[in-house]
Amino acid sequence: MAQQSESQKLVEARTIELQNLSARLLQLQDEERRRISRELHDSVGQELAAVKMAIGSVRDKDKAIEALKKAAEMVDSAIKSVRTMSYLLHPPLLDEVGLLAAIHWFVDGLQKRSGLQVQLIVKPATLARFSRDIEATIYRVLQEALTNVYRHSESRAARVEIDQQPRQVVLRVRDYGRGFFSQVVTEGPVRFGVGMSGMRERVKQFGGEFKVSPAEPGTLIEAVIPLFAG
Repeated sequence: MAQQSESQKLVEARTIELQNLSARLLQLQDEERRRISRELHDSVGQELAAVKMAIGSVRDKDKAIEALKKAAEMVDSAIKSVRTMSYLLHPPLLDEVGLLAAIHWFVDGLQKRSGLQVQLIVKPATLARFSRDIEATIYRVLQEALTNVYRHSESRAARVEIDQQPRQVVLRVRDYGRGFFSQVVTEGPVRFGVGMSGMRERVKQFGGEFKVSPAEPGTLIEAVIPLFAG
């Protein structure tokens, strides 16, 4: 009995260590995304802009000018791509203005790029500011969930609900597709890929709950994140 108790304590200690490691890895991932975002915007973006200006100043022959105009258009497109990539890695709005503005930016952009129709419901309409880590977690879970809807569900529409309650925030993302999840996932290993596992771990580091369930039709992802520890 004593040996069993010691083994149980050891397992519990290892579990806590793994949870702490997972939380640290997610934190490092966010920090790295911020760094890459700054580099893309400040370095690559400015360099491409300078190339565009240099090309636009060449005026030798008609054909050369036409070719340079096309090249300038390509560079302009590259600048836009870099800007979009930078924002997707870590939108400055998330730090500067807050979660709600970042979510609206992402949802609007996703609808334009994919054609997916997203219904966004926020309660209350003026969402409060949370800690940076909580806002980043909500944003990443929503981003990953909607990306999964677009890539895997074959759904033309999605519904997003963000419900701020006195002690927690509830995020729900529902699609109306083929329902590629056939069971509720609450505990145990997640069998649906790194993205889904990452969402689950992000929520768990705050002591929250994460589950995926059939929605008849489609799939419902729900994340409950406490606003206060304990």
